[in-house]
Amino acid sequence: MKKQFRSILFFLLMIFSLCISLLPVNAEETTGTIPDNGIPVVYVDIDESQGTIEDMIASEDHSVYCYGTVSIDVPKGFHYADFPDAVCESISGLAMSIRGRGNSTWVRNEKKPFRIKLDKKTDIFGLGKNKHWALLANASDESLIRDRISAWLGDQMGFEFTPRGVPVDFVMRGSESGEKYLGSYYFTENVRVDTNRLEIDELEEDDSEYPDITGGYLVKVGTQEPQDSPNVFKTDRGLLLATDTPDYDVSDGGYDNPAQQEYIRNHLNYAEKTVFEEGTAYRELFDIPSAAKYWLFQDFSKNFDAWVTGSTYFYKKRDVDGVTGKIFFGPLWDFDFAWDYGYTAAGHTDMFSWMKPMFRDKEEGGFADEILKQWPVMRESLEELIADGGIIDQYYAETKASAEADNAINFPDDSADYDYLSAVTKLKDWIRNRLEWYEDDFANFDHLVNKVWFMCDDQELDMQYVMNGRILEMPEEAPVKEGYIFLGWYDEDGNNLGTETEVTKDMVITANYVAESEATCVEDLAMRKDNDVIIYSARFNQYMLDYTAVPSDAQDTRFEWTSSDESIAVIDQDGMVTTFRPGTVVFTAVMKNGNRRTFTLHILEEGTVPLPESIFPKEEVIYMTPGQQLPLYIDTVPSPAKLNVYNYVPDDESVVTADDYGILTAGNEGATKIKVTCTVYTSEEDLQFETEVTVIVSDNHEPDPEPEPHVITYTVVSGDTASYTKGSKSPVTITVKRSENDESCFSHFLLVKADGKELKKDKDYTAVSGSTAVTLNASYLESLNAGNHEIEIVFDDGSAKVTLNVKKEDKKKTSPDTSDSNQSGLYAGMMFFSLLIFITAFVLRRKAY
Repeated sequence: MKKQFRSILFFLLMIFSLCISLLPVNAEETTGTIPDNGIPVVYVDIDESQGTIEDMIASEDHSVYCYGTVSIDVPKGFHYADFPDAVCESISGLAMSIRGRGNSTWVRNEKKPFRIKLDKKTDIFGLGKNKHWALLANASDESLIRDRISAWLGDQMGFEFTPRGVPVDFVMRGSESGEKYLGSYYFTENVRVDTNRLEIDELEEDDSEYPDITGGYLVKVGTQEPQDSPNVFKTDRGLLLATDTPDYDVSDGGYDNPAQQEYIRNHLNYAEKTVFEEGTAYRELFDIPSAAKYWLFQDFSKNFDAWVTGSTYFYKKRDVDGVTGKIFFGPLWDFDFAWDYGYTAAGHTDMFSWMKPMFRDKEEGGFADEILKQWPVMRESLEELIADGGIIDQYYAETKASAEADNAINFPDDSADYDYLSAVTKLKDWIRNRLEWYEDDFANFDHLVNKVWFMCDDQELDMQYVMNGRILEMPEEAPVKEGYIFLGWYDEDGNNLGTETEVTKDMVITANYVAESEATCVEDLAMRKDNDVIIYSARFNQYMLDYTAVPSDAQDTRFEWTSSDESIAVIDQDGMVTTFRPGTVVFTAVMKNGNRRTFTLHILEEGTVPLPESIFPKEEVIYMTPGQQLPLYIDTVPSPAKLNVYNYVPDDESVVTADDYGILTAGNEGATKIKVTCTVYTSEEDLQFETEVTVIVSDNHEPDPEPEPHVITYTVVSGDTASYTKGSKSPVTITVKRSENDESCFSHFLLVKADGKELKKDKDYTAVSGSTAVTLNASYLESLNAGNHEIEIVFDDGSAKVTLNVKKEDKKKTSPDTSDSNQSGLYAGMMFFSLLIFITAFVLRRKAY
């Protein structure tokens, strides 16, 4: 009986020991089940001993690779909508490497795109053998098919190569990370010079003689490339480009060939020069049909990435038998920020700078003429896209289940309201509305690009091509003429053009001047407010003063800005402030007549911008003479505080008028009131405040005497002395009250000093936003020597002082607190206890037998 008891006890102890030993182990939670959505599933298996998935995801420049295999499970009988006759077969265990890809998509979304390179060329989905493939996340595309319809449409329009793809579900499995379903992806070819891709002549590393050196080159807009890359260059007109193929970056697997680099850069500069000379010579250098189709495609789809990112490609073919190989536009790539992403279906997008002068060629065989020829082809394909039962409807049926599974995984908070049909219908409706607008707009097509000349003293200074309806971009600087003041740019009818001039025709614009001796000078500045408060940010460290000149018709608007403390902030002559650290700084504008106008900027270190409780005019009664202009200023309680929008409404505009800056212009003699309304925008609600000002216009008013200056005093509420005993580890709080009870100290707070030395905020002390308390941290207090210390709390308009008495440490020691023990110590103790039980049980069992 004893043996049986001991045996039972042994096994119970074994089970108890095992349970305790397993207690700290946490099994990884399931991150998503693999759905069966009727489309192929791509499995990427990563051997994380060669690089972890976590490190790959964390790599912003996509330099971290993972290695493993890729397999694709194709449902039996599967055929995708746009290639119904293509053979789609499952594949298994293809050796590959994978890394991140993309720019904004990679940074802005949790759902990441990837690039796969197979060890061996393989035909996938009947798209032809190649090593290089991409998995596009479509994270910004609720329809998941913008890239796919773009690929189909580009193929229909006859581009030489348009990357094609197929929707898939994507699963990544790591040897350490486990399995994770990432959602619905677009598995596609990518843009590259290669067999079954863009098939143009490929340059070799040692090609440096004619005709081999003439092509082929694949070039893209270089804005997203490292600016020190040997692939990046600027044309003579400042267009930033980069060679994609060949790659001249030796550090990234490319090769060094200065002769090739010089050739393609010289050729593109020559092409640019030729196109800007207008005429027809550019036709010998550019493939006009591809250029016209490319512009049509990018413009109709309203692609936000067109012309400004590395997704804009063109390529030059090799010369053959002495005939120059032409420059072709394409391939098409990256349309997740296109189509209905732009909301409105009206209007033209901006265009590639080279295409603007091309639009001036309206003769047979020219660029504009070719667009008119290509449009019917595109329109027919677009109608096929949106037809009932057409391409988009087929894509919807094929992708619906995968899209719903994707939304549940990647956007779980929106799952309850998700409707994939609505997303696809929205895309179709946008294309339908865009078609209607485009058809109507072709009546204005001849005037799509206007030409604007800037002249000075009959000399051409600049010339711009401006799309119809666009705002004219004025030259940054006008020519300097000794002894003259620049008045502005004037059109042929003598109108002074402002910064919002809309161009609807060819224009000649001329610089206009007045002699300094005859110019009316600025006498004052009117600002929307004369103070403001902001939160300091090292990243967003600029602030623009909003002001205008008084009088409003001043011709000589020159004056000088200065900063009271350039270690806090500086200001340029256009009113742009650059901040360097928290603090209060005063900017002063000095006019030629000696008048001064100041602006105070309070830069807080942290917290929220104070909101006003009320507003009041800095002058309750303003006296003016007829024709005089004066600025009206409003202050807040507390001050400073944030105000966003101002509105000034005089009761009697025959006496005085007010513009958006609060500039008062006196009219007839008399008196009137001006109602001032200020609005503050907050995340919860818009706050509105009102006050009023009386304005008296008279020829005989004598100015009131200057008021006595008001003295600001600070009182230490907690007493003029404070004490601290070393070793107590208790902070010391000093509470201060300002003489004005309607304003908080914190909005004026600058810093804290101890014995004349500035303390470090948050490390040595804390100043709570919205309160009047400064707390000296115990860690700082412990560093002080015993005795009296002077603590000074400094504000922008005064200070308060406290004597801090630091006492020696009480020698009575308390035993250390051993009540806290960390979780790992608990686990260690439990493991030791379980091991002891196990050994005891084993000994008991041995004795039993």
